[in-house]
Amino acid sequence: MKKTILIAITVCILGGAAGFYGYKAYTKSSVTTTNVEANSDGTSTLLKIKEVRKQPIEDEFPIDMVEEDIQNALHGMSHQKVKAKDKWGFIPLTDDRINRLLDIVTKNKAAYKHSDTYLAILTRWQAHDFSKIDKDHNAIWKLQKGTIGKAKGILSLEEEKEFIQENVKVE
Repeated sequence: MKKTILIAITVCILGGAAGFYGYKAYTKSSVTTTNVEANSDGTSTLLKIKEVRKQPIEDEFPIDMVEEDIQNALHGMSHQKVKAKDKWGFIPLTDDRINRLLDIVTKNKAAYKHSDTYLAILTRWQAHDFSKIDKDHNAIWKLQKGTIGKAKGILSLEEEKEFIQENVKVE
């Protein structure tokens, strides 16, 4: 009996570590930041990130993603631009990721309980409108039943660059 419990605990710990590693593995990618683009109204900016991909976007975000993975991706991407005391995980916020997630959510709209929330966020981000990204972060954070790490604002361009440099290998 003790052996069975020990095995079950070990499997849970290893499974959790593997999941966490997979989520954190995004930070291992190599990126090059280039120019900053201002949105047409002059209010939002998007750092153009050129990434050395370890896998195709279709493998990173398969068409049959489960809803939890959609939430994790949006949450991790929002970290690039939000002020929060604690942040776990980071996925570079790029046009190809936004477009891929938008395609996935659109195709699987009926399967996702909160698809309207994801579509509103991704459509705004696709237009490079990040004026509500702190609210977007917190909407996803609440769906994930977050208790630590609520966004308290939006990073300045310099803070965003610093965050990227601290969390990925910048060339």
